[in-house]
Amino acid sequence: MPIRPANLATMSATIAGAISGMSDKDDKDTVRVVFESGYEQIVENGGCRPLETGQGGVVTIDGDSSVRFALFAGTSCQTSRALASGHGSVSFGDPVLAGAVVIG
Repeated sequence: MPIRPANLATMSATIAGAISGMSDKDDKDTVRVVFESGYEQIVENGGCRPLETGQGGVVTIDGDSSVRFALFAGTSCQTSRALASGHGSVSFGDPVLAGAVVIG
């Protein structure tokens, strides 16, 4: 059965989050997610994390250059479409209407 590109991105981000959550290191990677409203949410690594609702789209993700992230359309990373992914700090020209994030 072929793997569709959208499913591959979801699976990769989910696996990365699960693996990073299994590590024994004491210091967890965190990112700061900034929304259109100016609200900031701090997110730690390890699996799918829902984002705050009612704050508008994500405009900035601020993190260490080695920290990977993936933003998803819905509040579930496994059944939602991946909207954006990358590592380190990034600013989006157009706000990304995401419902969940995986940090790894």
